[in-house]
Amino acid sequence: MNTSPRPYRQRARAESSSGNTERILTAALELFVERPFEQVTLAAVAERAAVGLQTVIRRVGTKDGLVEAVGAWIAPQVAADLGEPPGPDPALVAAAFRRHYSRWAPMLERTLTQEDSSPALQASAEGGRVAHRAWLAAAFPHLRGHPVTFGRLVGVTGVELWLVLTKHEGLSVEDAEATVALLIRSVIEEGKSS
Repeated sequence: MNTSPRPYRQRARAESSSGNTERILTAALELFVERPFEQVTLAAVAERAAVGLQTVIRRVGTKDGLVEAVGAWIAPQVAADLGEPPGPDPALVAAAFRRHYSRWAPMLERTLTQEDSSPALQASAEGGRVAHRAWLAAAFPHLRGHPVTFGRLVGVTGVELWLVLTKHEGLSVEDAEATVALLIRSVIEEGKSS
């Protein structure tokens, strides 16, 4: 009979490793939002995560590897916050983007404004644009053959407009949501008449 505690130690190591990885990714996400990309270092991530630098390097390799790991980690969270497309109701679509941008707008803004800093950030920004268009195409399938109308819809639901409304113009999230719903309705109505 084997009474070795090895399986328990292995489980504890695995749990510790998983906890370290989550702390690393959380720290990296916080730093990517707080600082310009060039000021985020693996050492700063290690310090914030309370792990050794070698632990960070073993998990992600490079700063681009860190960007990719953070992106893979948050992708399901981002998708869950946005939810499934609710159909073509402008109010429901605007409400979905409110939920989404209320949590993710600062990270999305950093990614978009710094995408030229790193191939991984470029890939992340482009992946976000593709996902945004795909979500809207699922919500408004009748607009697939109308590139101008669909392009306008992409623009009025983008994080850039959300940031102008909330961050730069000081609108409440409720007013920003109502504005986005109004613009979606306008785009759809204009598309019908053209």
